[in-house]
Amino acid sequence: MNINKVINKNAHAYIISSPDADVREKMALELACAFICEKDGQIPCLECVCCKNVLAGFHPDVTEISRKTDDKGKTKREIQVDQIRQMAADAYVRPQQAEKKIYIIKDAGYMNISAQNAALKILEEPPSYVIFILCTDSAEVLLDTIRSRCVTIRAEGETEGGESKSALEYISLAAKKDLAGLCMFFGKNESIDTEQMSAFIGEVRFCLNNVICLKKNYEGLTRSDAVRLLSLFERADGYMRLNVGVKHILGMLCVLTI
Repeated sequence: MNINKVINKNAHAYIISSPDADVREKMALELACAFICEKDGQIPCLECVCCKNVLAGFHPDVTEISRKTDDKGKTKREIQVDQIRQMAADAYVRPQQAEKKIYIIKDAGYMNISAQNAALKILEEPPSYVIFILCTDSAEVLLDTIRSRCVTIRAEGETEGGESKSALEYISLAAKKDLAGLCMFFGKNESIDTEQMSAFIGEVRFCLNNVICLKKNYEGLTRSDAVRLLSLFERADGYMRLNVGVKHILGMLCVLTI
């Protein structure tokens, strides 16, 4: 895997998806090394003291979370919510040695719903120095709202993240400044629930960040328009956290997109 190609400088969370647990762990550790490596140039070098400590499991700023074992030594079925809450609390303690603090959630698909919801809270507003790496055999077992906030890396090194059909349709209409099309788009989506709305907001923000930071081309959307729309969707995300109704937020987006 070419780490430099899959790192998104604007991302704070990654999903590593592979049916092979050993492959997932190797990819996660190499990705962690990329954020910890002390060498200049191509990263990670995998040879400096920092990289070696990460690979050996000794680095103080890299923490792995996995399913606990019971008193008989048997692995529990799920990652519990208290483990994720503890991770979230620890995330606000600044790193000891590196500029970044990394949390690797092994077998993230085994987080129960309460644990996933707890993870979502910290993924929504993480400290600037924290990177989360979620390992799973299938990204689809995670909540849509979690996936929309992560860059997904498949075992073969292909990345994806938030580019849903709805998000791309919206971006296309916004780029064309198609007011009639936008009205129809938001009209047909007025019955979506809060979780779907949160996912949509995250997906569009992901695409806009790609335009701004990676110069990705979505239907010719300009960088200045992407910056303006990103501010609009950050406002929408704030309204979601204040429990403003989905229809009201959709109406605002429809009116202010162009």
